[in-house]
Amino acid sequence: MLDKKSYIPLYHQLADELRKNMTGQRYKAGRALPSESTLCTRYGISRGTVREALRVLLREGLIERQRGLGTFVSSTKIVHEAGTVMSFSRVMDASGKKPSAQVLEFRRYPAPDYIRSKLQLRPGAEIVYMQRLRFGDDEPILLEHSYFRLEIGEKLQDQDLNGPIYNMLEKKHHYVFLRTEYAIEAALASKNEGRLLTIGAGQPVLIMNRLVYLKDGMPVEYAEDVYRADRTRFKFSEPIFKEQT
Repeated sequence: MLDKKSYIPLYHQLADELRKNMTGQRYKAGRALPSESTLCTRYGISRGTVREALRVLLREGLIERQRGLGTFVSSTKIVHEAGTVMSFSRVMDASGKKPSAQVLEFRRYPAPDYIRSKLQLRPGAEIVYMQRLRFGDDEPILLEHSYFRLEIGEKLQDQDLNGPIYNMLEKKHHYVFLRTEYAIEAALASKNEGRLLTIGAGQPVLIMNRLVYLKDGMPVEYAEDVYRADRTRFKFSEPIFKEQT
């Protein structure tokens, strides 16, 4: 129960109580939380206090609101450590999920101007385009649009593309990948994205634009990755810089 004499605000106490129940599996992922009126009666607090506690949990990504249905416990999000060349398969393994992939398209064609600029290609150069749908425990999580330099993309022909591509290129062809540049933005799923990711058109997605470089500084892949926002969280870390004196 809540301690109304405590210096800790009641909404923080309620948020802690609900969070504890989620961790203890009383409220499992996908299950509806008690209504606001039920929580008011159960804990003897105002509706405003309940709503403030729910806002805290909503900001933490622990709950989600479904219009007309209520408030539900969010499914566990998959955490991606940004800042290196990320492997979706490794992220899934670390999350305890079985990774898999479905290649939807694989073809070679002349690079559009904006792709040619990203990959620093000469006019008329060709690229290899690949579209993959990536799964965790058979649930679609990510839709990839990848554009490779021709000499890289050709090496993917007739390969098993269900696993990590970078690993295969490193081990079989001795490429050394140095770094990746990222840009992440929020968007709404298109009709096709919503269908493939099984979330429906207009639902939130996270779009990552990334550019992968080899050790010699040459860009070899530009990708536009569409992640389900309800299943994905990106984590960034930076060193602490001391003030110059």
